[in-house]
Amino acid sequence: MATDAVSLTCEALRDMMCRVFDHHNVSPQERDTVVDTLLEASLSGYHSHGIMRVPMYAEGIRQGSMVPDAVPTVLNETESAIHLDANFGLGPVTAVESVARAVDKAGVTGVGCVSVINANDVARLGSYMAEPALRGYIALILVNDAGGNPAVAPWGGTEAFLSTNPLAAGIPWSAECPIVIDMSTSVAAAGKLKTLNAQGLNAPEGWLIDRSGHPTISVAEAVTMPPEHALLPLGGLVAGHKGFALSLLVDVLAGAISGAGCSSGAVTDTERNGLFVLALDPDKFVGRRAFHELVEKFVTQMKETEKVPGVGEILVPGERAHRERTKRRVEGIPIELPILNKVIDVMKESGIPYADIPGLAL
Repeated sequence: MATDAVSLTCEALRDMMCRVFDHHNVSPQERDTVVDTLLEASLSGYHSHGIMRVPMYAEGIRQGSMVPDAVPTVLNETESAIHLDANFGLGPVTAVESVARAVDKAGVTGVGCVSVINANDVARLGSYMAEPALRGYIALILVNDAGGNPAVAPWGGTEAFLSTNPLAAGIPWSAECPIVIDMSTSVAAAGKLKTLNAQGLNAPEGWLIDRSGHPTISVAEAVTMPPEHALLPLGGLVAGHKGFALSLLVDVLAGAISGAGCSSGAVTDTERNGLFVLALDPDKFVGRRAFHELVEKFVTQMKETEKVPGVGEILVPGERAHRERTKRRVEGIPIELPILNKVIDVMKESGIPYADIPGLAL
């Protein structure tokens, strides 16, 4: 491979990831859930939450910190709420089940809520929001790192203490493309820093500060544990108090309500997540038809507002990723070699054949 990046078909990338999880004795059903989740992220343009997760998951399975086929335990349940112990199962499997349980309860009572402890890394949150939205439900998911993985400085601080504390939401809109909001409460996700580091690139200005509180673009010191450089809260040096406040909310709902733990600045050697999932059925409120009409009118009027020079169209959250997935399914998925080679290294070390996968022949 002489170029800086290669383009793989959707089928080739899926085959590559399936071989890794098959080798690690993940059942076909759980393998498909994990692979389809990671593939959706890479198709959407987020390798940091897609293919880059494969080596982490493989190592977690080898170490026993990620347990295939783990059966979650119900710790407490009411008509509209459930508290689950994921028992260290594979994160995407836990997330899919948690969202499904929340939606099932919302279908009965109008509101469904699931809180989860002992969950592993769930990758891209937006990956779980489209399916309930396409079924007519509003869904929300918040995730923290169960007290570990410091990456973000609190507002006014210089030391990495908070997780990136992301959240995502799915809102019914069009028949093919729901509104999907997916964001960290920091200026960037930690996975984006890892992607930049793997590519040997610096961070954009305004993302990082050093221990003295000075802006920096050096990524290497931000991906060490503990980090020497910290991400800023969403809003950066100008309005970071807003991202900081959102981060606190995520920590409380994902970490405190579940019992998984809130950010503590502690460095951990596992990829734990605390989860909070909320689902709403519009049919139990204003009614599904009226809800869809209001959302459609809202989006249509917003798209018709005056645009700044050079902008041809106002996009709602989720549209860009939807178009990118459509494009990449046809044209292929470009993957930078430093990212791809990390997965190939896992396959080499485990003796997993890969040369027959189109695009990977060396």
